[in-house]
Amino acid sequence: MTAPAPTWPVRPDDVRAWLRLPAGQDDDLVQQCAAAVGPEVQRSRPDRWNHDVDPPEYVPDAEVYQGAVMLAAKLYRRRNSPAGIVEGFGDAVTYVARYDPEVQRALQQGAWSRPAVG
Repeated sequence: MTAPAPTWPVRPDDVRAWLRLPAGQDDDLVQQCAAAVGPEVQRSRPDRWNHDVDPPEYVPDAEVYQGAVMLAAKLYRRRNSPAGIVEGFGDAVTYVARYDPEVQRALQQGAWSRPAVG
């Protein structure tokens, strides 16, 4: 089975699949989260712009697209943790990780950002 080619913007169905949500559950919220990550991804990976067409279009590779899907999924899950606390499991409470190394690597953020001048 071949993976579908990345498209832009992030498809809500891809976010839903990553979250393992049934079809129809929180459709509006998943769509909103999928749309919200676009500008951040484009800022993080400006190297994915294709300026050879008019108007220029953003063309993520598979790594960038998967990072965007994961970021949208994290944004969706964040709605349950307004204070930074994820749902508890029994007596244990888990906090939302501030950074996600897989997303940062895919989007070249944080420790994985490219050196820049200016």
